[in-house]
Amino acid sequence: MAAEFVELVASLIGCLQNSTCLGTPLEEKYKYFAKRKEYLETLKKGMALLKSRRCEVESESEEKVVSKPYKISDWLERSNDFITETNELNFEDTISGNWCGFPNYYRSQYKAGKSILGRIEKVNLLKEEGTYLFNVEEDFVVGYIQKNTKELVGKTASAFEKIMKCVSEKEVGIICVYGMSGSGKTEVLKEVNNQILKQYKSCTSEDGRDGNITAQFEKVIWVTVENVGPPEAAIAALQKGIQKELQLDDHSAGNRADKLDSALRQRRFLIVLDDMRKELSLEHIGIPWQTNNGSKVIIVSKSRPVCRGITFDREVEIELVSDEEALKLFEVEAGIGFSALREDTRAAAVNMVRECDGLPVAIAGLAQTLKEIMKLDPSDVDVDVDAEWNGAFYKLRNSSVLLEKKNRKAFARLLNSYSMLKQEAQQCFLYCALYPPGHCIEKKELVEHWFWEGLLSSRERIKGQLIEDTTYAREILDEIKGAYLLEAVSEGGKECIKMRNLVRHMAIHLTKTIPDYDQFLIEAGVKLTDCPLIGRNLSKVERASLMKSQFKALTKKPKFYKLSTLLLQHNPISHFDDDFFRNMPNLKVLNLSHTNISTLPKSASSYLTKLRALLLRGCCNLTSLPSLANSEELLVLDLSDTPITELPDGMKKLTKLIRLDLSCTNVGEFQAELVRELKNLEELFLITNDSAGSLWGSEKGASSLWGSEKAASCIQELGALQHLAILHINFLDAKAFNTYVDSKDHSLSKFKFSVGGSWDKTKLPENSIVFIKSDFLVSGKPVSLPEDTSELHVMSNKDLYWLPISGRRCLDSLKVIDISGCESLVYLFERNVSHNLPNLEKISVKNCQKMEALISKEDPLPFAPCLNKLKVIHISDCENLGYLFRIGMDSCQYTSGQKKIYSTCFPNLQEVFITRRWRMKVDKESKEPNPAVHPRPTDLVLVDPLELKKYYDFEKKDNPQEHIWYFPDLKMQIITSLPEELLPRPRSSNQIKRSRSTDSIEKLAGSTDRTLLLSNLLNSILFLSRVHD
Repeated sequence: MAAEFVELVASLIGCLQNSTCLGTPLEEKYKYFAKRKEYLETLKKGMALLKSRRCEVESESEEKVVSKPYKISDWLERSNDFITETNELNFEDTISGNWCGFPNYYRSQYKAGKSILGRIEKVNLLKEEGTYLFNVEEDFVVGYIQKNTKELVGKTASAFEKIMKCVSEKEVGIICVYGMSGSGKTEVLKEVNNQILKQYKSCTSEDGRDGNITAQFEKVIWVTVENVGPPEAAIAALQKGIQKELQLDDHSAGNRADKLDSALRQRRFLIVLDDMRKELSLEHIGIPWQTNNGSKVIIVSKSRPVCRGITFDREVEIELVSDEEALKLFEVEAGIGFSALREDTRAAAVNMVRECDGLPVAIAGLAQTLKEIMKLDPSDVDVDVDAEWNGAFYKLRNSSVLLEKKNRKAFARLLNSYSMLKQEAQQCFLYCALYPPGHCIEKKELVEHWFWEGLLSSRERIKGQLIEDTTYAREILDEIKGAYLLEAVSEGGKECIKMRNLVRHMAIHLTKTIPDYDQFLIEAGVKLTDCPLIGRNLSKVERASLMKSQFKALTKKPKFYKLSTLLLQHNPISHFDDDFFRNMPNLKVLNLSHTNISTLPKSASSYLTKLRALLLRGCCNLTSLPSLANSEELLVLDLSDTPITELPDGMKKLTKLIRLDLSCTNVGEFQAELVRELKNLEELFLITNDSAGSLWGSEKGASSLWGSEKAASCIQELGALQHLAILHINFLDAKAFNTYVDSKDHSLSKFKFSVGGSWDKTKLPENSIVFIKSDFLVSGKPVSLPEDTSELHVMSNKDLYWLPISGRRCLDSLKVIDISGCESLVYLFERNVSHNLPNLEKISVKNCQKMEALISKEDPLPFAPCLNKLKVIHISDCENLGYLFRIGMDSCQYTSGQKKIYSTCFPNLQEVFITRRWRMKVDKESKEPNPAVHPRPTDLVLVDPLELKKYYDFEKKDNPQEHIWYFPDLKMQIITSLPEELLPRPRSSNQIKRSRSTDSIEKLAGSTDRTLLLSNLLNSILFLSRVHD
């Protein structure tokens, strides 16, 4: 014991002798030694708290970006270095050693205690600084990083680039981003938000941000719009959210919008307003939209009309993913590649992915549901992956519960879009679910069904105004399309509407969950062989669709007491129970088009008293109908394309009828007196298959050009139809036609007229006129064409020398002129007519043997023809055709300063097709054709963009000034009298070769200046040289 005491004293004396200890009191030095273990415990606790605080700050820094005075990254680095250094000092091992009695031991313990105490001071400072950084005042927060687990690919990645480009443009202030629910709008904007904040963090100084606009924002605010309640409530919620971000006092006096405006103008900001479903005024919110300091506002909406109602600088649409992108997304979400599956399994997977219609949220839902069904163990090598996938497909397709689970998230997104619609628009949208999946609904048909059903009855319609043209109908359709619940497509040149499969599933789901249960019966396109009406409770059903199925008979008498729409078209129905319609007292729309019925049951005549639309078009066996006298509410009767021969009884009772369609029927006689009773008619279609009985003359009893003894209906009766907007009719002769056109009793928006006889080509577009064996002059004057005439067809007129049409207003809309079989025709127009055809696109002349030119040939035109939109010239079997027209050289030029400018005659000409029959020179001795005198020619076909394969050979001797040229833009040869001084200068290999014979024509390699060629080469065109016997 005495020895140890001696060693201790010796150690202390050694410590005292150390120069570094002389300035410190002995008591303090002893404290370092005596309390070293206590200090170590304190350090451990401080280190634990520092690590915890560091994790909190680091985690928050990943979500929150603060202004530059807060050097969070610097603190994180210093605190990490401190923790590392402290751990490396290994104090625990240093003070736990048992070397008592050795002087060096006591010295090391003293130093350790002192160092630990110093570390405690540093850790406390770092903790305090970390607390400061963790509790950064909101006013110094630039923005928050948005969590986003989805990788942007394909269209979403492209949209991200577009938005970032808009944000970087100084002149852009407001950006509208819209797209279908579930298309990835929010995910794209999250990435935009995060990218901007990351760019801010990456800039270490103010100077580093000068050249990067996206890193200059002092405040990045993300606010989700609350869409419940009136707009005022949404604005108030937005204001509170922005005030919170700006740390403004909500209780201070003053207008909230003014306070926000003032605060925001002092900053360079970016505000994202996510999920805006109603048009909200930025001014009312308090967001300045003209700051001139680079501030931006991004409005995100699932409705296109919402964006269109706001003044913006740029708009970006988030499109649905393509088929290829959808498959890639499914592979990522499902965790399996298609290449690992058999061909049949892969095909099944592809079909299911396609049913998602490119909607990312639906694709992800499909993949997740399939994964949950299968629950594959990746380590199990014996699992038949294909069998598991096919089994999952089968379960999914045949389980309504699984289907609902798969679609739950997508339905929730789509339901948001549905809830944005006004009540009338919601009803119109659900009506679309009556059509089969993938069906293209003609826009006109859909809107009319809404009207007949009564869904558009809340507003008055001007009589004579087409239903599809009403403002209210357009507004509703635009509202639904704007919410991406319907899409506009084109089919057969008609405007159509299509409902995506997933949207249709959602709509059907809604019809089964809305309060009035089972008000829809939808079996469209199911291909049922038996009628599904037997044995079902149908008393609450209001709308039923059984179209495009396979049943042939409708038996029994279903109890459809509330039914208003019954769609049965495109079924092989040939038989009805006589009492089938007995229990349908409220039926308004009945569509039996394209069925095999020959008539309607007697119950239709007695019980369909509220019927508004009876559609029987295309019923190939329809020969008669029962009386319609009791259907006084009827608005539409469509019998087109049926073999019916006479109108049903009771027609005079249908005083509310607005459309009567007898197109392509066999109705032989239409009593003109009936028109007086049907005074509300707006659409009348009377071009039937019976050409003799359907002609309308200028006087009662006028004889038909076809020799019929039937009296032609008098056009004077049409004057009683004051609201007529569409008329398809056969006129007896040019006099009757002219009488109607010159009368002031009509104001048609659409028409089809046949003059002189009926024509079977009913596929002509609206506003077309056909003259068949009819004069073109009335009392020596040309007939008058209605305004808006788009096509004019003249056939088999033996006395027509030229086409005597004039008048700017009636020719402005003319797009097609088609002449055929007119034996006396020499030319189409007189010289001044071409300037009255600004919209003419096609000229077609066939089998007019005496025709010499398109435009009168007496003198060259004093001006270039004004045919700027002419695209196609077709001429065939016109043996005397010498040229199209001649133009004087001065007519194509005008002076600009001291420079002559040559105008373009046909800037849009795309196709020239000229053929004719040829006569060969016969050798008098051999009585055989002499090919040496006239080689057998081939048709000259000049088409863009095909290369000319065959040449028309002849020698040009009688006019040495005319030359043959190759026209590279049209890929054709022309004959022109173009003088040398107007030739375009050749460019290197693009040499234009000139010759007096086509034998030496050389095609150009490359292109030549199109404008110069069009303005020069078409001054005088002679496509064919006349051949004389």
